[in-house]
Amino acid sequence: MSSAESPVPDITPPPLPPPAAKPPRVWKFWGTLAWSLLLYGVMTISASLGIVLATLWFDIDITNPSALRNDGIVVAATSTSAIVPVLLVIALVVRLARQKFRDYLALRLPSARHAVIGLGATVLLMILIDTTTALTGRPIVPDVMIVQVSSASFHGALGLFALALVVTAPITEEIVFRGFVYRGFSASRLGTIGAIAVSSLIFTAIHIQYDLFTLCGVMLLALLLGTIRALSGSTVLTIAMHALNNSVVLIETLWFAGMLGN
Repeated sequence: MSSAESPVPDITPPPLPPPAAKPPRVWKFWGTLAWSLLLYGVMTISASLGIVLATLWFDIDITNPSALRNDGIVVAATSTSAIVPVLLVIALVVRLARQKFRDYLALRLPSARHAVIGLGATVLLMILIDTTTALTGRPIVPDVMIVQVSSASFHGALGLFALALVVTAPITEEIVFRGFVYRGFSASRLGTIGAIAVSSLIFTAIHIQYDLFTLCGVMLLALLLGTIRALSGSTVLTIAMHALNNSVVLIETLWFAGMLGN
C-alpha cells in the first residue's frame, strides 16, 4: 500500500503592497512665481483675444493706442475674457499639487465676525481714501475711470463694464492674488506678513492705468485684503470686499460722470 503524498507547500510570494500615495503639496515661492508667470501669459493671450473681438463687435478705433487702452469696452473685454482660462489653469495647477480647488484657494465662507470686520474695514478705508483725496484737491474719481465709463456708455455696453468691474475682476483677481499667490508665498520663507506684502505689491503693479496717488490707495486696499485673508482664512470674504469696493467706485464714477442724479 503506497503512502499518501505530502502536500506541496505554497511558496507563492505575498502580493506587494500598493505604492503609497504622494502627499498633497503646496507650491511655495518659486513654484508659485513660475505658475504665476504662466497665468500672466494666459491672461495676456485671452485678454488680447477679447480686445480683438471687442474692437470688431463695437467698431472701436484701434489707431489710437492710448484711447484704446482706456476704453471701457476694452477694459471689460480683458476682464471677462480672462476669467475662464485663468481659473482653468489654476484648477490644473492645484490638481498637480494633489489638492482640492476649494481647499487650496480657501474658497470657504467666513465667520459672521470676520465678515463684519472685513466689509466694515473696506468701507472705512474707502472713506479715508476719499477724504484724503478731497483734502489734497484731487478728483475723487480718477479721470481714467470717467473715460472708461463714458466710452462704455457711448457703445451701449455700460452693463458689460459694470459686470466686469463688480463681478469678474474681483473673482479673478482675488482667486489669483489672495487665493493662489498668497497660499504659495505664505508657505515659503516669506511667511504670512511677507506673503501679504509681496502679493499686494504685485497686485498694485498690474494697475498701471492709474497715477501714483491712486496706486497708493490700491496698495492700501490690497494690504487690507491680504490681512483679512490671513485672519479669516476665506478668499470668499476678500472677493466680497473687492466687489464692494468696486461697486462704490462704479457708483461714484457714474455720479461724477453725470450719469446719476440727472
